[in-house]
Amino acid sequence: MSDVGTDKPRGRPRLFDEVVVLDRAIDLFSSSGFSAVGINELTRATRVKVGSLYKAYQDKEGLFSKALERYIALREGEIAAILAQAENGRARIAGLLRLYVRLSSGKEGRLGCLMVAGIGEISKFSFAGNILHGQLSRRQMLLADVVSQGKADGSITTVAEPNVVANLLLTLLYGMRVVGKAEALIGDTDAFVDLALKVLD
Repeated sequence: MSDVGTDKPRGRPRLFDEVVVLDRAIDLFSSSGFSAVGINELTRATRVKVGSLYKAYQDKEGLFSKALERYIALREGEIAAILAQAENGRARIAGLLRLYVRLSSGKEGRLGCLMVAGIGEISKFSFAGNILHGQLSRRQMLLADVVSQGKADGSITTVAEPNVVANLLLTLLYGMRVVGKAEALIGDTDAFVDLALKVLD
């Protein structure tokens, strides 16, 4: 693999592994947020020269947007696998809760969530804000759909509308990522999940 920022003859594009660059950007933006990250931090973290970054992504928001798209795709793949393996709607929600407990704990919890980092500064974005709004909407719809599935299969008995339950779950999942960054999500995972699942009854 070519090292990022490798010099090439004038006029030819600089080559770098975009997956590596985006993953490094994800870590940096998740940890520090958008505004606090400057071009010097980005060049150090990604190991790509400033000219190559601007040529590939136009500006900092362009790089943030590409990192966000990769972050969302990776998370959605993980969630899809969990949902596919669960036997009913309630088990799917339980699987999501356990995933977010894991994501909100230890090293990954301290690193933070790129979605949460972006949401905290959403008013500062143009096109990246559309990505954030779109993902929040899709996640809410997915949760509402899973709740509807649970109602249909009998594993979820709440009389509340699926959209209302989905909004509560959405807030809980992203709230877990917030407190996880401060290492404040502690205690018995099973007890936490069991208590959270009571909103489905």
